Amino acid sequence: MYLHHFKLHDMPFQISPDPRFLWLGEQHKEALAVLKYGVLNNQGFLLLTGDVGTGKTTLINALVNSLGPDTLFINVVDPRLDKLDFFKLLARSFGLEAKFTTKFDFLMAFKDFLHRTYDSNKNVLLIIDEAQKLSLDSLEEIRLLSNIERQETKLLNVFLVGQEEFNDILIRPECRALRQRITIVHNIKALNETETAQYVKYRLRIAGTQRQIFTDKALKKIYAFSRGHPRLINIICDQALLTGYAEDLQTIDHKIVHECTRDFRLPAEWQQKSREVTQGARTSLRRAKRAAIFAGLVLILILSGYIFTSKLLGDYGAHLRKYYGTLFGATGRGLPERSLGKTETPSPSTPLPSQSSSEADPERVPKSPRQEKGTLVLGGPPALETSEQGELFRDSKLVIPFGYDTNELPPEILVRLDELVGYLLQKTDFDVTIRGYTDALGSSEYNRSLSTFRANVVKSYLTGKGINPNRMRVIGMGDAAPRMANNTPQGRAANRRVEIELVAHKP
Repeated sequence: MYLHHFKLHDMPFQISPDPRFLWLGEQHKEALAVLKYGVLNNQGFLLLTGDVGTGKTTLINALVNSLGPDTLFINVVDPRLDKLDFFKLLARSFGLEAKFTTKFDFLMAFKDFLHRTYDSNKNVLLIIDEAQKLSLDSLEEIRLLSNIERQETKLLNVFLVGQEEFNDILIRPECRALRQRITIVHNIKALNETETAQYVKYRLRIAGTQRQIFTDKALKKIYAFSRGHPRLINIICDQALLTGYAEDLQTIDHKIVHECTRDFRLPAEWQQKSREVTQGARTSLRRAKRAAIFAGLVLILILSGYIFTSKLLGDYGAHLRKYYGTLFGATGRGLPERSLGKTETPSPSTPLPSQSSSEADPERVPKSPRQEKGTLVLGGPPALETSEQGELFRDSKLVIPFGYDTNELPPEILVRLDELVGYLLQKTDFDVTIRGYTDALGSSEYNRSLSTFRANVVKSYLTGKGINPNRMRVIGMGDAAPRMANNTPQGRAANRRVEIELVAHKP
């Protein structure tokens, strides 16, 4: 409708994926290269996750289009099938003509197919889209299919593609065996503001124009609405071009985009937005009142302290400095840290442990049950008394080290986590912040994903023990805030960690 008006020869912002309009940002190029490497080198299980509309399907299409005829693949777009129907779908897609009535019949035929394909120097790739919809039983069946292998190589590559909640499924205890077989993990993030502008301009150029139809302010508005999700970018740009055509405009400014965003939202979304704004204003007002009251109390405390120390001690200047030094110096001290499990002994001034992607650190420090200042190194110490336990949990960070190339909690850690669970069940006025860290090996994106994944392992364990997940906040810190320098194996071991901190509950 608007093609002639804007001198375009193709629709630039269609929802359906079109390889001609494929635009890959840096993270998409990295993901495509890593996934292609995994397929061509028979790495077994690959995992790609991302939020709705971040371009997972586009990336799948780019991957399969880049593979040569020596790779046979099937893309299962709806995995909600019962076991036998799933096997029949695989058989038909890979050209197995026999009709199967039992799982045994399928497995024998499929095994022969995989061996024949391998002998023909070809790879077999099974792509499962919308993997978050798979049942636990289906995930286990897919894992068992990967057991068909030769001693020297995998015969079946499985590419799992799902929304971000699929990560929460994989860290469940029932999926432990499958998680350990996933060799490549990649999470797609939304585009940033600069990439959003490049994406829009690229698609317009492929559609037939070099002219900047959207102003810079309009592009900023597009990003504000879409938050960098390609699907939403396409939707709002298409609506804006249609509106520009209807109003006989040659350039789309931010006002047109704003008008389109208002038309795009459902009535219920506007009501929710209005409630959020109102609630936010009320919350800000409450916080301002509390801050004013707190400031008044602090002022009274300072004046009272001044009068008391002046009259009692006489030497106003010296004792006043001592009083303020004691009062405010105490607030500057950091929390002592208590290390759990196998750990190095880092210097007191350096922060503690997590894992990375490409180097083994074989050294392990022998466990020794001792209590040092600010640090508890475990080796099977006796259970703490309730009062002592509460004081340690409240006043310390709990630091959990992780070994290289593993996301599993060390067994000796579980007793301390169970004690923490008992404390949290009694003390409902505390929330929990769980921060994951890695060493500096690997890319920033990989380390950030790995640290978040590992922190979610701890959260999952606490949730399974009865702690409300709404009381826990997970933060992936990546390789930030190392406890020791990353240029030694000991330093990297010290930086692979998860830290648990108790914070006062916010009503």
